[in-house]
Amino acid sequence: MSQFQPSAVSYVYNHNQRELTVTAHQRIVVIGAGYAGVMAANRLAGNKDLASQIDVTVINPFPDFVERIRLHQVAAGSRAAASVPMETVLHPLATLVVGQATRIDPHAHTVHFDDGRDPLKYDFLVYAPGSTSQPAPSGSGSYALRDAESALRLRPALEQLAPGGVVSVIGGGLTGIEAAAEIAETHPRLTVRLVSRCRLGADLSDGGRRALLKRLREVGVQLVEGQRVERSEGQQITLSDGTSMASDCTVWTAGFAAPDLARVSGLATDADGRLLVDSALACPEFPEIFGAGDAVRAPDAVAAHLRMSCAMAMPMGAHAADNISARIRQRSPQELSAGFLLRCISLGRKSGLVQPVRADDTPRRLALSHRTGAMVKEQVCRMTLSWIRGERRRSGSYSWPRGPRAVRAQ
Repeated sequence: MSQFQPSAVSYVYNHNQRELTVTAHQRIVVIGAGYAGVMAANRLAGNKDLASQIDVTVINPFPDFVERIRLHQVAAGSRAAASVPMETVLHPLATLVVGQATRIDPHAHTVHFDDGRDPLKYDFLVYAPGSTSQPAPSGSGSYALRDAESALRLRPALEQLAPGGVVSVIGGGLTGIEAAAEIAETHPRLTVRLVSRCRLGADLSDGGRRALLKRLREVGVQLVEGQRVERSEGQQITLSDGTSMASDCTVWTAGFAAPDLARVSGLATDADGRLLVDSALACPEFPEIFGAGDAVRAPDAVAAHLRMSCAMAMPMGAHAADNISARIRQRSPQELSAGFLLRCISLGRKSGLVQPVRADDTPRRLALSHRTGAMVKEQVCRMTLSWIRGERRRSGSYSWPRGPRAVRAQ
């Protein structure tokens, strides 16, 4: 039996019998202040029934909240910044610790930092460090669009290109599509190319895909489908079929990278480094650890349809918080049930695409495009912050669509 007793707490977890006993004051640490982490922290810190029983601490490398869904706008120069003051989104009873977590000790219940400061102790942990795109290859002219800093580095590089300069956006996912459209609309003097190894918009309805391709053509984006970039050297990229193309600025949005924090901490992960959790979002070996967001892999029984997105990070963060609350109250945690409503794509400031989807993320027949799509997309972006701030004002106010019937029936 492993016994852990922080100040003013009696807390015992039996690793052999999988028993968790919780009384008195609990220290809850949230790693990551993105969509999942802040939602979890707000839902916990604002819970009036637990106010006298918990302390909530959030660890984040940066002092501000970053709207990742705005990064393409910052890079293109159509928006000044994607950062929001953390105090405007995080509950005032949650403490922000700015630092880089480098290791979790699940036996000692501690989180360690890269600067050698004293480890932070926890009784419950929410693992929500998020994800990023793969780094860009080294060399001049290559940029990754992966965080606020990289977006700000890319912006002057685009502004300094001579008329006719070629920008190659690598990756045909939503980030790549949005970046290519935004850059082409904001910098019409440049030639923008979008390279995708897959068919663009394959997960949209036929009408949605037609609208997507039409808008990309309208803003002058050149499409290269079914090709990978094998090499990027200087102002040249080489495709998988051997074709070489000039590229004055290469923007990398392809690939997914999870932090290696879970892996180096000895926690179970999948091949991509995502923390493995059960259907209640708890780590099976260490059930005081919960996961939420892009850096987490839940069982297919509840999560096979889930794509990495802020649309799913927030429900996962809220659900992890609810299950921690249940554990503190000696109640059973509940399985995750979460589904989708829309797939929203920004195609510049003047156009967008909103694809209604079923709970399992498969597209419905109709889609909104052009200015109507842009207006709805912008409203959804604004609502994302509103939902987080709403949870800051009133814990439990945020709700989300349930998962598909086939999942709920299992």
